[in-house]
Amino acid sequence: MTRNVITVKKGASVEEAMRLMAKHNISGLPVVDVDDKLVGIISEKDLLLRGMPVPSSGPAPLPFTEKLPDPVAEAAARASAVTVGEAMTRKVISFTEKSSVADIARAMVEHNINRVPIVRDGKVVGIISRGDVIRSMAALDFDEDDTPESQDRPRLTLL
Repeated sequence: MTRNVITVKKGASVEEAMRLMAKHNISGLPVVDVDDKLVGIISEKDLLLRGMPVPSSGPAPLPFTEKLPDPVAEAAARASAVTVGEAMTRKVISFTEKSSVADIARAMVEHNINRVPIVRDGKVVGIISRGDVIRSMAALDFDEDDTPESQDRPRLTLL
């Protein structure tokens, strides 16, 4: 887990968020309000189409059918935002310091997310990436008297 988390304020410009991501070589930032409470997350995905021509989304739906959300149109709308608050993802999956690595990893897979903020009283105190999970799995330390049965229950720690 990274404890010194780089965050961005909700009212900051999208350009500021992009500069922070580029400078620190990170792909996403937790977004906080004036009280430093987590209110969203902004990632490369939210900005990927910024300043680029957007291809059409294909043929119009058939009459009387529900038009499904167009991910390209949604991404283009986010990418054209001026402030981080307009571009960010608002429904953030976050965990506490006491959450299990298994629960965090499952959420990452189920929701196709790359990073999870760790919060205490609504404030970001860390962030866990997919790489953090893999590194913790690679560092598993089994005791000499571990049986194969007990090895099926790895002890993962990130904190």
